[in-house]
Amino acid sequence: MKARWGLTILAFLLVLLGGYLVLSPYWALKGLQAAIERRDAAALEQYVDFPRVRESLKADLNAAMVKELEKAQDNPFMALGMIFAGGLVQALVDALLTPEGLASLGTGKDPGQASLEEVRQWRLKLQGLSRAYVHHKDDPQTGLVMERQGLRWRVVRIVYTP
Repeated sequence: MKARWGLTILAFLLVLLGGYLVLSPYWALKGLQAAIERRDAAALEQYVDFPRVRESLKADLNAAMVKELEKAQDNPFMALGMIFAGGLVQALVDALLTPEGLASLGTGKDPGQASLEEVRQWRLKLQGLSRAYVHHKDDPQTGLVMERQGLRWRVVRIVYTP
């Protein structure tokens, strides 16, 4: 009889763990959406790994600029423009890493032009037990990559189509 209770408790704990593994990214998404809608920077820190996102975004933007520069090697004005654009990368990153900037992802609107309620249109796709992709329902190419960090989920990268 004791063995049966032990198995029952073990099965219950496994179901509880499985439920947590499946539902926790959705809970994190709801928390992220609420933090953005409230413009709560402190709460946003819980859901976004800002240093990691900032570095990956800078690297992606710089790579896109180099690619454009290679396309226009014959145009000296393009090269000059790219030099000046390099200084704007930090400003663009800073604009995107705000509640307004995050809310504008996938809407086709500039940060500040999209309503903060746009985050309610986000969809989540699980990519295994420790990764998820969040995107606006109208643009699956632009979104956020979330990873499990311990028992919580955090945004670690912004994916966009330049």
